[in-house]
Amino acid sequence: MISFLDLLYLITAMFVILAVFSFFNEKVLKLPTEIGLMAIALIVSLIIIITDKMGITNFSVIFNEMQNIDFNDIVMNGFLCFLLFSGSAKIKFNDLTHDKFLISTLSFFSTLIATFLYAGLFFFLSNILDLGFTFLHSCIVGAIIAPTDPISAMSILQKAGLPKRLSLIMEGESLFNDGVSVALFVTFSAINVSVQVNPYATFFKIILEEIFGAIVVGLVVSYLMFFMFKHTHQKHTEVLVSLAAVTSAYAISEHLHVSAPIAAVVVGIFFATNMSKLHEDNEAYYLKFYSFWDVIDKLLNGSLYILIGFAVLFLRDTKSILIISLTAIPLALLSRLISILIPVYMFSRDKNVDPTKYKSKVRMMDKLTMAKLLTWGGLKGGICIALAMGTKSMFSVEQYHYVVAGTYAVVAFSILVQGLTIKRFYQNIKRDICQDDSGVCDIT
Repeated sequence: MISFLDLLYLITAMFVILAVFSFFNEKVLKLPTEIGLMAIALIVSLIIIITDKMGITNFSVIFNEMQNIDFNDIVMNGFLCFLLFSGSAKIKFNDLTHDKFLISTLSFFSTLIATFLYAGLFFFLSNILDLGFTFLHSCIVGAIIAPTDPISAMSILQKAGLPKRLSLIMEGESLFNDGVSVALFVTFSAINVSVQVNPYATFFKIILEEIFGAIVVGLVVSYLMFFMFKHTHQKHTEVLVSLAAVTSAYAISEHLHVSAPIAAVVVGIFFATNMSKLHEDNEAYYLKFYSFWDVIDKLLNGSLYILIGFAVLFLRDTKSILIISLTAIPLALLSRLISILIPVYMFSRDKNVDPTKYKSKVRMMDKLTMAKLLTWGGLKGGICIALAMGTKSMFSVEQYHYVVAGTYAVVAFSILVQGLTIKRFYQNIKRDICQDDSGVCDIT
């Protein structure tokens, strides 16, 4: 059993590492904070691995201790609750209504399609390499890879200078598809151990319970807690009520076996929407509230990206692991691209644009541009790794390391490459459009 003093040592170590890495990134690397923290942690991890193999150092004791760290538990039951609320509490419901059909179809339909697409491709690769994954196993892996990360969307993409509409679409999608992917992961895991004759009935039953149950929990808890929130005039009580609301919704959802991430997002959007209605003429009224959540966001966000960087220490060198890791990246991008085409084709047009002036050439250019940006900007994050590390009991030891390695490769590429280049990617697309004879420059 971990004593409070042991917990204090762990928290102290994390704060020291976070402070040192943040300072080094600010003064030397000058990268976006989250990307810099992950890059430093990854480099330190690789140095440790290399020097250990060369016999210069001996960190085997630390490696053994790290195997006892439950990354899945830390992220899913520790960080995620507060990070999702912090992010969603900045988005009012009205912000999402303009593109409600696009966001909802991307969150649910595209996540489902991406899961099955990646599952099919992974299953095909597994058969070629004789890795022994069944199609159901591949669906579990697909659910791990499918979600875009709300934490990355709100921390990295916000600094990329993307148009407000596109940023809201990416943030809204990532907030909800997180919960959908967790629901899919839980569903496929349940079917994997279930003796039921009809897996299709089990699939739809669990999915509906997970998603709609979470929405109900989030709304009920929000309604009850916000009654106290709107009747208090003490700033610290407002913060305490918000903490009570999101932790209650998350805990109740876990107890009822519904999607806790979706419940946390519902609470955040409910609070943001109703706070805006209460003091819509005075944006500074909730300055202390948002300042508190901003600090929480930066602390947990920084810690999460450092943990992602150190997660490379969990990887093991097994047969075919390099092929799996390198192949996982293009498979994830391809699955993402194909999965968003139908929603983008149907709902991407900006309703503020006059349809009579929206020529077919411009319309097609708009759809292609948004599909490219949503694919390259669909960053993966800690939730993917947390889910991957929660599969230890589902697969053989070798299969487990394949899943973790492939997931880590996708997440690392997503944050370090896509995250660093999304701004330039957008600027290049915009420049090409401006040079086109259509006369349209900013279509998103």
